[in-house]
Amino acid sequence: MCTVIVGFDPDARTPLVVAALRDEMRSRPWSWPAPHWPQRPHLVGGRDQLAGGTWLAVDPHKRRMAALLNGWPWDGTMPWEGTYPASRGDLPLRALSTQRDPLAGEDPTRYAPFHLLDADAHSATLYSWDGRCMDIRSLPRGVTTLVNTGLDPADPRAARHTPEFARTRPDPDLPEATTPEEIWGEWPALIAKAAHERPRSAGTTPGGDPTGLIAHADLGDGQVWATGSVTLVALDRDTVRYAFTDTPAAPEPWKMIDVPE
Repeated sequence: MCTVIVGFDPDARTPLVVAALRDEMRSRPWSWPAPHWPQRPHLVGGRDQLAGGTWLAVDPHKRRMAALLNGWPWDGTMPWEGTYPASRGDLPLRALSTQRDPLAGEDPTRYAPFHLLDADAHSATLYSWDGRCMDIRSLPRGVTTLVNTGLDPADPRAARHTPEFARTRPDPDLPEATTPEEIWGEWPALIAKAAHERPRSAGTTPGGDPTGLIAHADLGDGQVWATGSVTLVALDRDTVRYAFTDTPAAPEPWKMIDVPE
């Protein structure tokens, strides 16, 4: 994942609202959110069919979610260079299977650089590994935009989009709300609007808008890197709501994902 917008306020009616945009190679196969992991039947998330992990999952029993972003190495090399013994897609599943510290007893050098968001109605914590150091930060109250450089307000995407998502931050009466519009308010429309603007390109591809929320880059030989799906999550201390689309440019196809109470 490349962009996660987090609205966190433990005193709000809905303390946590999230919009997470996944940028990936179009050729990489994946499955829609569901309880895909027999060893963790209570977790719901999208599944990467190559490595078996996820970019975002929720635990409706604990009212908790975890999301993964690829990180940038400390030495400036490209994130996909090199091989690692473990898949980063395991990290959200691991986080939701622990009580609080998702990396307790884990050797981070097994993973390529990452940012891992672990959040519920009480706290939102970002674990950032750059291949050399682990940085752990509590997200502030309000709306924060997470990108591949982590909690980086100076990033062009964060600087452009955080104010608008903050201005329209939804705070529904979650048990009574059932549709994406009732739960996330203007956020689905903001994402659809962004999908019709000039996209952000890959780091090696010129011509994109670095402030673009939606990504698209033709890398040649039929390879396309793009924003292929968006996840919406909202939770309070008793309820989890989860919506998903693989068509960011259209506000209508959002599907509410069933999460057992």
